[in-house]
Amino acid sequence: MSLPSSTSVLIVGAGPVGVSCALSLWTSGVRDIVIVDEAVRGADLASRAFVIHAGTLEALDLVGAADPLIEAGITVTDMTYHDRDYNLLMGVDFDGLIGKTRFPFYLLIPQTATERVLNKRMDDLGISVHRPCKVVGMRENPKDSRLADVSFEDGQSITAQYVIGADGPQSTIRQLSAISFDDLDIVDRARESNNLAQMIIADVTFDGDYFAPDRFYAIASRESFFVLTPLRVPSIGAKDARGKAVFRLACGIPPSDGEAPSKPNLEYCRELVEKYGPHKLSSKNPDAARFDAVLWSTRFRTRYAAAETFFKHFGSDNKAGSPGASVCLVGDAAHIHPPAGGQGMNLGLRDAVSVGPVIASALTAGPSLESDEKVRAHMALRRERALTVITITKTMAAMLGMAPGVQEKFAWLPIHIYTIRDWALWTLSKSKWIRDKLAVKFSGIEDTV
Repeated sequence: MSLPSSTSVLIVGAGPVGVSCALSLWTSGVRDIVIVDEAVRGADLASRAFVIHAGTLEALDLVGAADPLIEAGITVTDMTYHDRDYNLLMGVDFDGLIGKTRFPFYLLIPQTATERVLNKRMDDLGISVHRPCKVVGMRENPKDSRLADVSFEDGQSITAQYVIGADGPQSTIRQLSAISFDDLDIVDRARESNNLAQMIIADVTFDGDYFAPDRFYAIASRESFFVLTPLRVPSIGAKDARGKAVFRLACGIPPSDGEAPSKPNLEYCRELVEKYGPHKLSSKNPDAARFDAVLWSTRFRTRYAAAETFFKHFGSDNKAGSPGASVCLVGDAAHIHPPAGGQGMNLGLRDAVSVGPVIASALTAGPSLESDEKVRAHMALRRERALTVITITKTMAAMLGMAPGVQEKFAWLPIHIYTIRDWALWTLSKSKWIRDKLAVKFSGIEDTV
């Protein structure tokens, strides 16, 4: 499919964030949109995210995607953390959100299923993704400094007033715009040995009934953080589940375990259960259900980083009265952090939906310092929200995946630092006020722009 010669808004990246951005612009009345992606449709089968929170559902409801997502996923009203003996450490009750949102729960759904729903919505509206279109360059339009000419590997180019980078943590748009991606974890390089610095995720089935078929369960131990939770459907590209229930396994890999395989197999996943999962699933328990198959798996490394700015004029930014084309960053192109609390994709989706009406308003008003400033201010607020979420996830990751160096620092204590952590979590969770506050923070319902 040939690209048009020009567009008001070019979206680079057609993952869930880029597609949500296109839906938001369309819903806000912007029809002059072009969305491109360097991959052939379905080529990227990564499916790290599997939680959608209430605040994100509220945002996606604005573009007509919330209800079909709920139909495709599993709604859950609590999030519980246990030790390996399955003693409750902490529980977060999302039914405390009743009266505060139409969605007093969170949704368990693999990212590929989320993408399928969003792509269906985009197809219904007649919005097409141009593939494969790999961006290789961007320059100021020689006739109008308020526009940018974006060039592609196949020789095509397009002129745009707004360029939205939704192209992931290695964002080409961010790099071409000379926006730095600042490491927010430089204070303590001990993070490199954090027990959540590398993680694996896998879709698995069992050869018997699992002890908790309908909830999110997380196991916090001294060595790692282990999650096993049901999914209604496996990730796209996974092996046939043969009619069996599918579960998502996620586990931090401690530095002492060495490098995790890029695609963990059945035996590796079984070993993780033995070492870090609930004792109920251990082979030492004769009644435990056993892993039957790994349908899909991958490994990834965690990092904390945020772009120095989420908005920049490209080209003529420093020429008085002659701003360049507007570049906006959303999703992983703007910020990344570990998946603690299921916040990563949620934050990106809220970025994407929120920016649509702002750009639509600026296009309607026409080029002016006032409309330009409104977009800049909105993206600055999105960056503040991102830094807040990153702070929350860093705190959670520090508690759940404490680096060995930190443990050694408190080795002088008469009891293990993790025992103190477990007591603290158990004590805090006794307060309904704290559980309700945590539910609000996790849900994202305070993130209204």
